[in-house]
Amino acid sequence: MRLTAFSDIALRVLLLMAGLPDGTRLSTQRIAEGVGAPYHHVAKTVARLRGMGLLCSQRGRAGGVVLTDEGRGASVGRVLRVLEADTAIVECEADEAACPLNHGCRLRQALAGAREAFYHELDAVSIADLVNPRQVGPIAVELGLRPPGTR
Repeated sequence: MRLTAFSDIALRVLLLMAGLPDGTRLSTQRIAEGVGAPYHHVAKTVARLRGMGLLCSQRGRAGGVVLTDEGRGASVGRVLRVLEADTAIVECEADEAACPLNHGCRLRQALAGAREAFYHELDAVSIADLVNPRQVGPIAVELGLRPPGTR
């Protein structure tokens, strides 16, 4: 199964934020720089993750985006289920008229089962489980922050 670019950016945002010390606030621009994605894509992603309760944001001089406790503990399977909910694996899922074999098709059912098995495998993995300080440390330094694990 291939994830959408939106889900890829969302997972990068969550991993970056989870790898930073608790309570670290970053602007959306700095998050975009940290995950190597265009600002507008990251801004949409942050808004969606905020709507899911995984991030919290505050405007103003002392504002920024922060990872919530729910975001740190969120299962990757749950996150992807929500973000990929409207994504078709095959064209006929999006447009039933696209295939002349559509009537009584069993392929869509088999693919739906495979998708659920994929998500189920990721249900046991939390965002916090995926954090690797060696991975996030250089990015934190690049953003002018202390690397994870230092005081």
